[in-house]
Amino acid sequence: MNYFELFSLPVEFSVDQTRLSQTYRDLQKQFHPDKFTMQDDRTRLQAMQKSTEINDAFQTLKDSCLRAQYILKLSGLDIELEQRTLQDTGFLIQQMEWREKVANFSEDDEQAIEEFNQDISALVKGLEAEIETALQAEQLETTANLIRKLKFMLKLQVELELLEEKLFD
Repeated sequence: MNYFELFSLPVEFSVDQTRLSQTYRDLQKQFHPDKFTMQDDRTRLQAMQKSTEINDAFQTLKDSCLRAQYILKLSGLDIELEQRTLQDTGFLIQQMEWREKVANFSEDDEQAIEEFNQDISALVKGLEAEIETALQAEQLETTANLIRKLKFMLKLQVELELLEEKLFD
């Protein structure tokens, strides 16, 4: 059973997060290992495995990048553990510029950091929209390249959050 089937969701990039969370809670109530403490070892193990599967599925489906990778995997293209780098020279140059910009921020740049973070968030939303379109068109390689870009952008957002904590907390 794939993760979408487990949560009774269609295999689509857009996911109703409220429905996903509600189904997660319902499944956890049904399969939580604590409900099986008085059962035999085999039943307890099965409950633990099912609970783990539910947790893994929820974490995958609630995250846009992991969800896109999972849909690609279901389509026969698994990029989860790949070491391949993006071949888009323009994007690689942009990455270097963004990293340099982040490295040069100081505590005097709070407003600039916030604006940059908003710019990156907008780019992430744009990439997610492109991923959805590419998946709908079953353009797997295009989707894979967009996911590679999204991974970088999400890492950059984390770096910005850490920088903000370091500079302003």
